[in-house]
Amino acid sequence: MKNRSNNNTLFIFLILAITFFLVSCSSGKKESGPVALTISQEQVASWVRNFNPLIPGGTSRWPTSAGIYEPLFIFNSIKGEYIPWLATGYEWRDGNLVLDINIRENVLWSDGSPFSAHDVAYTFQIKKEYSGLDTRGIWKYIKSVEALNDHLVRFVFSRIYVPGLDAISGQPIIPKNIWENIEDPVKFSNPDPVGTGPFTEIVRFDHQIWELGANPFYWQKDKPAVKRLRFPAFPTNEQATIALINGEVDWGGNFIPAIDRVYVSKDPEHHHYWFPRTGGTIFFYTNTAKAPFNEVNVRKAVSLAINRDLIIKVAMYGYTIPAHPTA
Repeated sequence: MKNRSNNNTLFIFLILAITFFLVSCSSGKKESGPVALTISQEQVASWVRNFNPLIPGGTSRWPTSAGIYEPLFIFNSIKGEYIPWLATGYEWRDGNLVLDINIRENVLWSDGSPFSAHDVAYTFQIKKEYSGLDTRGIWKYIKSVEALNDHLVRFVFSRIYVPGLDAISGQPIIPKNIWENIEDPVKFSNPDPVGTGPFTEIVRFDHQIWELGANPFYWQKDKPAVKRLRFPAFPTNEQATIALINGEVDWGGNFIPAIDRVYVSKDPEHHHYWFPRTGGTIFFYTNTAKAPFNEVNVRKAVSLAINRDLIIKVAMYGYTIPAHPTA
């Protein structure tokens, strides 16, 4: 039942494997400074200032690994291809035991310092030193990683493992000159992040609302088009839904049941949604080393007993489709 789970970060306003909504700004209140796009992406009662891109997901604020820090490549799960981002290309060598990645030139960190292959190499080396950060087990198949020059990084594998490219390509890259001075990167909350992404400036941070401004040194010309993001705190999905319906939120990633009736019908001209089938699949993990799931026929029987169409209809309101083993 498992589909490929896209762990690569999505940028600017691409959704992270969940519902995507767009509405026009409805507030007539005039504000000084750039117009902010108000977003509901995480349901929390109070914000915690954490922008560490190396720790497991769900701990750092969104979009730490989507807008503040960037990966080498973004995997387009619709087209099934890697899109160059902080890297421009890669090449396998020596029977797929060596992976060379070309690093993009003329990229700056948000503090104005140059980005290079040395930052890339350090990002992976720190995972070896602090195993708690190696959440995808990269060092189980990598022997070494080094920057051959400012724009070329080499990964040497301990065994042939071509799928390792996926974990390497999607890793958010951190600045070496800052993180090498951090005493404990596992516990570091990184309150004032320095990244290469489109949004890096913490304009304000309160327990109930925070704002993220555009990177003044962003490497993609004339981007981002939106200069500020605003994140109010909503403790529950229901409160976030009400805010969306009332036009208090412009862009949301929370689940809305019966969306056409509950959301779209309230303002059909401005209330829209998009459900991309690009996220992870809901599936069972079974311990195949112990009975009864060590028997393939038992696993097949469990699979056959699941009414996927009913689950889609009742639990998912028909928003998606059943997964297929070959997908």
